[in-house]
Amino acid sequence: MNKKSIFVTGVSSGIGKGTLSYFVKKDFHVYGSVRSSKDATKLKKIFRESFTPLIFDVTNEVQVKKAASFVKKDLKNANLLALVNNAGIAISGPLLLQKVRDFEKQIDINLNGAFRVLKFFAPLCGAEKNNNLKKGVIFNISSISGKIGMPGVGAYTASKFGLEGLSHSLRRELIKYGVDVVIIGPGPIKSEIFDKIDKKFLDSLKKSDYANAAKIIPRRMKSAKKIAYPAEEVGKLIFNALHDPNRKTRYTITPNKMMYWTLPMLITDRMLDKMVTRRSDI
Repeated sequence: MNKKSIFVTGVSSGIGKGTLSYFVKKDFHVYGSVRSSKDATKLKKIFRESFTPLIFDVTNEVQVKKAASFVKKDLKNANLLALVNNAGIAISGPLLLQKVRDFEKQIDINLNGAFRVLKFFAPLCGAEKNNNLKKGVIFNISSISGKIGMPGVGAYTASKFGLEGLSHSLRRELIKYGVDVVIIGPGPIKSEIFDKIDKKFLDSLKKSDYANAAKIIPRRMKSAKKIAYPAEEVGKLIFNALHDPNRKTRYTITPNKMMYWTLPMLITDRMLDKMVTRRSDI
């Protein structure tokens, strides 16, 4: 492989696909994980020789390890210049009403899945002894929810808080190898997630103490979809951070930054509690 290469998980849609698209435009080769051969074929037709699909599930350690072995052989005498840990899901709902399996699923994909990928792909960025090739940068895709806990997305928030803690620990562990770890914290980004509202779940809310949330959640999703940034903007941010000699350890990218990020980070938790309950009544 002669081209500069990166690896991105979850490239079938959203941030993953946007990052794939942006880096291909910048003349990179992208290895990208998908979960189905259908998605692999579809993306290969679009991006052709600039894209190599890897079919695996981040919850399957054997599959992740096998994919890493393939990439290592394919790279030959080179490192990945970036690893973008993006694969994730969100299942909304008040925590006490959420099914245990739905909570565990989000942790297993968003946090444990990220760890599985890091374990086998970080060495391909140069995080190993006697690797003197150009070192790569690890980008873990968190969220505004990795810093600010909002009602209705508790499991997702827990997974992203965990990912941010993991990222800080890993960055300090990999300093000895010269491999950097950076957190990307997006707000609303255009993706299919805005069209995936579970009607059965909303119906179940109507019969609970959170009945008002059944009305609020679709409205929230609709308003977020209107202002959401294109997914390629995240790819652009990652590209610029990769090439920045004064790279930060965390980047936030969101529309309406004052409301979604700056204000919640400035005020006290109790003040935010009051603001959130007034706005959402969830």
